[in-house]
Amino acid sequence: MRPETKFWQQLKRATPEIHWFRIESFSSPGIPDLYGIFQNKKGKTITFWVELKCSEMKKVRISPKQISWNYTHSKLGGLNYIMVQALDDSSVYIYSGSQVRELCIRGLAHPPLLHCPSVNQVMHLFQLLAS
Repeated sequence: MRPETKFWQQLKRATPEIHWFRIESFSSPGIPDLYGIFQNKKGKTITFWVELKCSEMKKVRISPKQISWNYTHSKLGGLNYIMVQALDDSSVYIYSGSQVRELCIRGLAHPPLLHCPSVNQVMHLFQLLAS
């Protein structure tokens, strides 16, 4: 099983409050892997996109179309994130779509919005991002 597939399964199990739609789009390259929707603690509905990546080293491979989609969507006010799981320790780094260019250049050395030691703590991070 590919690392991103395992990451997706872990994320889905760790975030039962989020209704996820997995996107497999070959006709529209650049569109993120996941679309999520949930209600935050105040009852407000939050929708967002997530690009999943796994990294064996500090480098994060992002295609030019993914860079363009994430940067443009974020610039226009959309909520979108790049979630990177470091394969050496399974920690998760969450970056805003607006950080995609820097992430591509600097990899995990670029400061994330949020960092957690495991995918099991990601829901708490999404609550923070939604507040």
